[in-house]
Amino acid sequence: MKTISKNIMLLLFIGKIFTAQAQDVNSLLTKGTQLYNTGKYTEAIPIFNEVISKSPNSVNAWYNRGQCFYKTGNYDMAIQDYSQVLRINPKYVDGWFQKGLCNNLRKNHNAAVADYSAGLAIAPNDAQLLYNRGIANADRNSLDSAMLDYNKAISINPNYTKAYLNRGTIFYRKKDFTNAVKDFSKTISLDANISEAWANRAIVYTAQFFYDLALADYNQALKINPSYVKTLLNRGILYNKRKENNLAIADLTEAIKIDPNYTSAYIMRGAIYYDTKQYEFARNDLQKVLQLAPNNKFATDLMVKINALPPKQ
Repeated sequence: MKTISKNIMLLLFIGKIFTAQAQDVNSLLTKGTQLYNTGKYTEAIPIFNEVISKSPNSVNAWYNRGQCFYKTGNYDMAIQDYSQVLRINPKYVDGWFQKGLCNNLRKNHNAAVADYSAGLAIAPNDAQLLYNRGIANADRNSLDSAMLDYNKAISINPNYTKAYLNRGTIFYRKKDFTNAVKDFSKTISLDANISEAWANRAIVYTAQFFYDLALADYNQALKINPSYVKTLLNRGILYNKRKENNLAIADLTEAIKIDPNYTSAYIMRGAIYYDTKQYEFARNDLQKVLQLAPNNKFATDLMVKINALPPKQ
């Protein structure tokens, strides 16, 4: 009986140790999660390190630390942590999703497609996985595959605004302007405050030579987001097509004010100055282009033309 009593006491003692360790791990997980939720990612990482050292198979610790690395832009470390999550639990769909996201951000588009596909093998009707695989497919120029992904995402969620927006871009890249306009219009009908939808539809209208419709859309896009330099550039290009060069220069100047290193705006403004015989202004813009992009052929060639002009009398 004494031997049995001692064994029971030992088991109870060991059980208390395990319980205390589990409570400690849970407490640390809670602390790390609270830090993460308040945006204190670098402070959360050492907490999750401690959890992992105490509980190496904690999916939550590996995943949460991966999220911290992702949020701080350390995609390689994030991928390593998500890989550990998936080693422990290969059916953890969020692990495949986040790993795919990081791989795509690192321009490992094929790896991203493989990750999203692994997640979809587990959750075939996950519209967000389909949407993100569509992005990765588009990024690797697999436009037909991207189209299929967006189509299925929309069939699962008919109000998936971003899927319509991205599918519209695929239609535009395939020069199917009619369906591109339909998708951008659908995006706008679902959420009229997405400036990119207005700007993208304007690009399609410009390609169709519907300049008045394009201008109205650019105006609306900039009303929503006045600091969107790409839209200012494109509206400036449209004004140039309409022979309204003063308005074009105003838009390009505003884009440069917002982003002083916006090479495309300097190129376009320099070209307009050249065409309107304002050669010194053109020279200044092209010199700036060559500071930012020394091998820019357009700027180099135009500078040769300017330098070949006869001196002003």
